[in-house]
Amino acid sequence: MPLPPATIPSLYSQRSIRLFSLVFTTIAASFLTASNLRAIGRPDQARKVIWASVVYMVLMGVLVSFLPNTSAYGAYAAGIGLAGGYGLNAYADSFILNKKDHPARSIWRPLLLCLLVFVPLLGLLVYVL
Repeated sequence: MPLPPATIPSLYSQRSIRLFSLVFTTIAASFLTASNLRAIGRPDQARKVIWASVVYMVLMGVLVSFLPNTSAYGAYAAGIGLAGGYGLNAYADSFILNKKDHPARSIWRPLLLCLLVFVPLLGLLVYVL
């Protein structure tokens, strides 16, 4: 039975979750997914998403550290980010039914927050190198 229009929460789109996972990290995208899960009343799954993405990023960092120095790290980073984004979307799909019924949520606030964190880190990295 569909919910009345007033009670349908707005959710971040799957495309924006994949984009955040690719451009920033899977951890940043997990906060968007967790917000979606909290909006539909699944706070336990929201916590699991965040912890799973932290574990995923640590494991991927360890695996990438074993690659030879001549490897294309950018391709691996893009693949790891997209795989994490698709994994987050697949997990959220098992709980969010009728995704098309939910209005899209604006990504400006999380985008500004991620930029406030990542731009200074990128600046420090460029300064150090």
